[in-house]
Amino acid sequence: MGNRDPFSGADVIADGIMGSRDGVPVVASPMHKQEFDLRTGACLDDPEVSLPVLPVPPALR
Repeated sequence: MGNRDPFSGADVIADGIMGSRDGVPVVASPMHKQEFDLRTGACLDDPEVSLPVLPVPPALR
């Protein structure tokens, strides 16, 4: 998953708080608290915004 917060432009997603929202695993941006789906990168607070998601190599699954 990308580290750049699309709302602030800062590289801070890795410092976000992980949790879940309605059963969806999320990370919350530490800047403005928007939550992003860890599976898809989609922002749960603004569906037009998302983070890039990279595939996990088979050796790390």
